[in-house]
Amino acid sequence: MAAGSPVPSLQEEAACSICLECFRDPVSIHCGHNFCRACIAECWAEAAAGFSCPQCRETAPQPNFRPNRELAKVIAIAKRLSAQAGQAAGGARACPTHQEALKLFCQEEQAPICVVCRESQAHRSHPVVPLEEAAQAYKEKVQLRIRSLKEERDKLMGLKETEETAIWEALEQVESERLKVLSECEELRQFLEERERLLLARLQDLDEELAKRREEKIPILATEISRLGELITELEGKCRQPAGEFLQDIQSILSRGELEKVLDPEISSEPEKAAPSKVAHKMIALTEALRKFQVDVTLDPETAHPRLVLSPEGDGVRWEDTRQPVPDSPKRFDASRCVLGREGFSAGRHYWEVAVEAGDAWAVGVARESVRRKGRVNVNPEEGIWAVGQCGAQTLALTSPKIPLSLAGRPRTIGVYLDCDGGRVAFFDPENEAPLFTFPPGSIPGESIHPLLCLGRGARFRLCPCPTGDTTEP
Repeated sequence: MAAGSPVPSLQEEAACSICLECFRDPVSIHCGHNFCRACIAECWAEAAAGFSCPQCRETAPQPNFRPNRELAKVIAIAKRLSAQAGQAAGGARACPTHQEALKLFCQEEQAPICVVCRESQAHRSHPVVPLEEAAQAYKEKVQLRIRSLKEERDKLMGLKETEETAIWEALEQVESERLKVLSECEELRQFLEERERLLLARLQDLDEELAKRREEKIPILATEISRLGELITELEGKCRQPAGEFLQDIQSILSRGELEKVLDPEISSEPEKAAPSKVAHKMIALTEALRKFQVDVTLDPETAHPRLVLSPEGDGVRWEDTRQPVPDSPKRFDASRCVLGREGFSAGRHYWEVAVEAGDAWAVGVARESVRRKGRVNVNPEEGIWAVGQCGAQTLALTSPKIPLSLAGRPRTIGVYLDCDGGRVAFFDPENEAPLFTFPPGSIPGESIHPLLCLGRGARFRLCPCPTGDTTEP
């Protein structure tokens, strides 16, 4: 503390003559002297009469003291001045009671004290250590606690990741079981429907044979006209509905009328000349017509997810459990196991075939060039993807929501027909000469469209080359 400073004198004047420490809640008694409230109350506690001043011995018949607020304000100012003077002298905090530097640490009270506090009755029997020594000891304890908390946090993060993985795998298993149940029920329905169809077909054959083909075409045409009339009536009623009701199940309603419009009129609108028993030959002719638009497509390695391994020629892809050391780029899918074709189509009609060589979870289709590559991508039209896929035993049209497809068996080859000018895409089973699903005209946006393959664990695809000598029409 600087020489000539008035702070020591101020501290002496602000000290209680009973406890010799700075006034705490100062009060004035009958003679005008000041004391701590607790000190004078304790001093007069045993006196029954003649309450005398401990300083001047002047007595009073009754214990009478009043708060000295002015003195309390002066003491507060003195404490601040003392603290400022202590900080100016050494930059260290000062004892709020004695205005001395806090150099010791009371282990009993767990608080810093000064040397005067050390000798006071309040701390005389307590163990004390130098402040720096106590700080170092407690810093070590805090560091140990920090390390323990970090270990606990890392452990919890590991448990969280393990739990999330377990939950995700369980959800996938639940979904697989759900699809298995749906598939078994669907197979049973298909069996009953097929049995009904065969029996009715036999009866119909007997009826046609007995009737000697009487009015063979008229009932067929009448049935078709009636069906189309019902569909037209339903669609006209649908158009009169409010927007919210109109858009419900719109894909399902449109798909009902699209089967005969899968291809352009030059492919599908030829008048039926064969008997109903010749439908298979018609589908063969339809597939042969599709193949005149067939193109060779290859896969783009810059778009492939790191778990996908492409063949050197770019005509095959398979799933691998280990991520491949491939560079990241804006083109590459980093979360969804997808790969795009090199070729992009923005005009004309194109057809290609994909052989499914292995796997119970996959998707085949097309995607717009601007499809999102980063983060998990939902395979549906809202994301810019139009596809069909396999999940367990169920084949699905990957619309939103998904539509289960009733098929005779799991397709081993998927034919993809893209009509850029009409804005539509259709899928076929070339081996069974059967259509799978059609996204209606106007579904595909007017931008470059690329082939898309998505692979689940263990899946493997091969792109089928064009037959030798075939040419692609524009």
